[in-house]
Amino acid sequence: MTCCSLLRRPALSCMQGWVFACVLRVTVSVASAQMADAPEDEPLEPPQAPAREAPAVRQEGLRIDQVTLAQDEKTARLSFDIRWAHSWSRGVFHDAAWVFFKVRADEKSEWRPLRLVADQVLNPAGYGQAQGGTPLAFVVPDGDDGFTGLFVRRATDGVGPVAARGVTVVVEQPDPEPRATKPEVRAFGIEMVYVPEGPFFVGLGAEEPFPGAGYGFGGAEQNWLYQYTRNDGRDFVASFLYSRVGYVPAWIIGSPEDKLPAYQVKGPGPIPTGCQKGSLWAVDIKPENQGEIPAAFPNGYAAFYCMKFPWITQGQYADFLNTLTDAQAKPRYWIEGHGAALGGGGRAVTRVRREASRSAPDVTYAATSPDQLCPWISWQDAMSYAAWAGLRPMTELEFEKALRGPEFAVPNDASPSYWGVNGMQALRLFERTISLGDAVGRAFKGSHGRGTLELPSDWPVTHFEGVILRGDAVPSVWSPAGFVPTHLLIAGRTYPLYADSDQSNDPYPGWRGARSAPTPTGSAITGQTAKDTALSPFLRPEAQTYRLPRMKQAIKPDGALDDWEKPTVTLKDAFLIQPNHMRFPSTDNTNAWRGPADMSIQVYLGWDGEALCVAAEVKDDVQFNTNSVDNLWHGDAMNFGVIDADANQTDLWLALTPNGEVLNALSDPTEMLSKLAKRAVVRDEAAQITRYELRLPLAGFKLKPGTDCCFYLRFFDNDGGAAARYRFQLAPLITEPFKAKLYAKFVLVE
Repeated sequence: MTCCSLLRRPALSCMQGWVFACVLRVTVSVASAQMADAPEDEPLEPPQAPAREAPAVRQEGLRIDQVTLAQDEKTARLSFDIRWAHSWSRGVFHDAAWVFFKVRADEKSEWRPLRLVADQVLNPAGYGQAQGGTPLAFVVPDGDDGFTGLFVRRATDGVGPVAARGVTVVVEQPDPEPRATKPEVRAFGIEMVYVPEGPFFVGLGAEEPFPGAGYGFGGAEQNWLYQYTRNDGRDFVASFLYSRVGYVPAWIIGSPEDKLPAYQVKGPGPIPTGCQKGSLWAVDIKPENQGEIPAAFPNGYAAFYCMKFPWITQGQYADFLNTLTDAQAKPRYWIEGHGAALGGGGRAVTRVRREASRSAPDVTYAATSPDQLCPWISWQDAMSYAAWAGLRPMTELEFEKALRGPEFAVPNDASPSYWGVNGMQALRLFERTISLGDAVGRAFKGSHGRGTLELPSDWPVTHFEGVILRGDAVPSVWSPAGFVPTHLLIAGRTYPLYADSDQSNDPYPGWRGARSAPTPTGSAITGQTAKDTALSPFLRPEAQTYRLPRMKQAIKPDGALDDWEKPTVTLKDAFLIQPNHMRFPSTDNTNAWRGPADMSIQVYLGWDGEALCVAAEVKDDVQFNTNSVDNLWHGDAMNFGVIDADANQTDLWLALTPNGEVLNALSDPTEMLSKLAKRAVVRDEAAQITRYELRLPLAGFKLKPGTDCCFYLRFFDNDGGAAARYRFQLAPLITEPFKAKLYAKFVLVE
């Protein structure tokens, strides 16, 4: 079997994994031997780049400057300016910057962490900013491993760049002799995304609501987690099958005889594992049978922050190296790895020798492209960086929650992050997380680094124990259109492909640090106001049933909406936006939803004895639809659907085009609504509001008063492009086949 065919297998047996690891270890050892024989100032030519392209890069990264330290006999205060380009805050949906500091007495001294002083977690006394700029809130994690940094986030809802001057925090007095010297302080920052407390699902789920659809078509999910449901304790034994989906050949896991439902993590406590009904189990890379995942293991239920991007940037890694001694930096800088060229653009991180001094490092490091990924980051590199930055590794359960959020687990799913975490489905990147599949991983307690290179005792120290790969861990295969990734999608898991943890064998390994949010489960934070919901738990909203009383008079659609009293439902929250990645701005998606002024909807539902009446007032800054009747969904449009008790679906589209109001009955089982429906669409340009109204004769449906009826509503937004940007959707999924539990319902009340 060739190396390529071995790589395409989704999971290696224990022996196969070690054989493969040994082969790659020999390759690295040869390179290391060559490096040892070469002068450090004359690096070898970088090795030939493998057939794997660099992932997309990000621009306009976080910047912190104008750092000053003011101190007196009692206190020390740091002031700095901060800015980053793409930020958002919609309640629990928010990003933040993790900011931390290093200090040294003079150039001959070593850098050490500068601890914060805070009287409470949220907005401590003495923390603030100069007038003007983006209003900020400050969150200082406390506890035994706390006070190493703070989260800086928007204080109010908003979208766009963050820029603030004169941000002030309180720090410990630098030692020694702080007033007899002029200590040097450096500030560092990492963009993060908040993942709130709440239950979520892991695994594939037992059913696929939308077969063959979505971003994940052709993916290679494997070794997934599930809830054990049998009564006999029999395990499912994985088998390998060779599959071809279009032009994508890959080894995949054979499907078991039984359906394997997703497992729901419902709380912060221990999770039972094994072949016992209701326990968490896995197709392969299994946890302990008749065991448990300890309560101390970060299982994803509690809130946490994770890095917004799936890599350490060149600038961040150079900053890290520049605060180490020469002896500390030497094992963390591989001149043929971190210094290697990316896409012919020059060395990623360069080392420049300085004039020798007695104590200070005699080299400095500089990034070629500060906001691009730093290549060849090994597990040990990443762990050292995390400990230095006051972060920790992320667990594989947290990985699934950071991606899927509280949504149902379904097969073939590669949707972008529910919360706005960037690049979690980035092709050509894999992420390394803490595994629940072995004892070393399960011993992880979520300890954070304390700002030094010392690793907490519960962290895995090698890549092959306690670590599992997620994302694009399987090499690409060829198709006529080029290389096609065999991505693991959301649920896929696989072993590390090599055992060497000190130097990476892949130029583009992802790594995403995390930090537990300072919000103990079920408790409040001192200083948190009722209006500040940013650190609150988040539950997946359940489908609601709306009781529609009979209206006093018949509705005449005219677009005025003056016949209606109050809206049935309001759509203005980020979680109702589809697709997920349009909820928040990013470097590769600057056209995302910008908030309620960009689009928000008030929906009215009722009936007048003869007709079902639907109306909507859509706040929309730009109304645009130039499409034909068969393509209304490419522009601004309302989509209303009804599914009766016999699963008959009515699907109606209403839009305002240059030809006037247009109705398309895409599905009309009785063939009556397209003829008898009354409608109106009116645009109020001054108020930036579009009003829709429909009057649908009950004869066109099989509706009876007192009976639940499933329905869905979707509102599409296009501000002038070839297709709609996003949609508000009152239904978590448009399912096929039909699943009533996922739909909102209404009842006609006499």
